[in-house]
Amino acid sequence: MTWFTEWWNGLDLVLQILYCIAIPGTILLILQTILIIFGIGGEGAEFDVPDIEAVDLSTTGGSGDFGIMGLFSFQGIVAFFCIFGWSGIVVMNATGIIPLALGLGFVFGFAAMYGVAKVIQLTAKLQHDGTANMKLLIGETGTVYIPIPEDKSKRGKVNVQMAERLFECEAISESGPLATNTPVRVTDILGGNVLVVEKI
Repeated sequence: MTWFTEWWNGLDLVLQILYCIAIPGTILLILQTILIIFGIGGEGAEFDVPDIEAVDLSTTGGSGDFGIMGLFSFQGIVAFFCIFGWSGIVVMNATGIIPLALGLGFVFGFAAMYGVAKVIQLTAKLQHDGTANMKLLIGETGTVYIPIPEDKSKRGKVNVQMAERLFECEAISESGPLATNTPVRVTDILGGNVLVVEKI
């Protein structure tokens, strides 16, 4: 490790600080990317049979709205330190002007943080828009998956297909008890994303 010690000692204090920011930021960014690729730490993987229970059809804003706090997500902060550090190092090596290196590093770092925040915002809006379209299940047909009892306080489950996607949803019946494989039509969606179905 003699070469590292010699290289490190040959750096001035500002470059040492920038490397101490850039290298951990880069490591965190790589780890974060790997975790997201494997569905850990992100919104999770999308399955072919989503559960409508997890959907809030009444949502009209929320996570899709962009505010100042949207900038300071963990992903955004990691991106800021990574880009700030490396931008500062490049400018410092090229010019040797400390204020310019720190200033441009901050600008590029902030731009990266803002970009990450906007990507998160757009992703949230796409998820919301796709979720809101679940209201289009009304009028669609499907089949009973788990028998639906006559008592409307108890629920069964139905499989409903829409836009080439199959949804498994909790349901109550307007047509009395319904056995497995009974064809049904969705007539309404109640609070808690429970479908109201009738026998076809």
